[in-house]
Amino acid sequence: MGTGVVTAEDTSGRPISPPHSHPDAMLAWCYRGTVWVHLQDARWRLAPGQGVWIPPFTPHTAHHEPGSTGCYTYIPDSHFATPPAAVSQAYLPRAVQEMLLHLGINDMPTDLRVRIQSVLIEMLQLPAPALNDEWTEVPMPTDERVRPLMQAVLADPGDPRTVRELLAAHGLHERTVLRIFQHDTGMSFSRWRTGVRMTLAARLIVDGLPIGSAAARCGYATASAFSASFKERFGLTPREYLLRTQADTAQHLYWR
Repeated sequence: MGTGVVTAEDTSGRPISPPHSHPDAMLAWCYRGTVWVHLQDARWRLAPGQGVWIPPFTPHTAHHEPGSTGCYTYIPDSHFATPPAAVSQAYLPRAVQEMLLHLGINDMPTDLRVRIQSVLIEMLQLPAPALNDEWTEVPMPTDERVRPLMQAVLADPGDPRTVRELLAAHGLHERTVLRIFQHDTGMSFSRWRTGVRMTLAARLIVDGLPIGSAAARCGYATASAFSASFKERFGLTPREYLLRTQADTAQHLYWR
């Protein structure tokens, strides 16, 4: 059981590697900032204290936003009572994070290490408390016909062009795109695009960008339209979301 630590400076903002897999289960988790984990059919945004289980032989890669630190803990199946069989979220209290890092750089008697690892694995497999509604997984279509369109939206969520203008720019028919997105993600392209925008919006607001500026960055002409979309996604207005985040003492404990 070992943990690798990667900072944004190590990769200069690029993905840490081409998509690859491991023979052991891996827990990708965020220690500082924001870490994005990319899978074939999904994209996970991790804040400090959040992680995602990646089963053995599951292709993946990741990238880190500036100033961020991501950690990757590898755990053989023999260490689990029930190994992870599907991609799923994990919650890492600060004490668990520090102990995982401690195990990675310090020697200790084997029996002590085994006992500590057993307790940590048990804690890591506990349900994430009250964090489920904060996760921002963005399902990704797998059909190659829409890949350039998808990549364009991810690169610039605030692109002001309408859906029809975007589709025309990529030479795509509206019905074809609707059918692909419904099949691969369970939603329309328009709703998927809004989800990508709201993922960005939540991060910008928490990072201190004024709500009006966040609205413009995410492609909204008015703050009221932005607020309505944000509330539909998160159940809170942007201001309510920010106040709740600021009042969450656990959130502050995750940062240094």
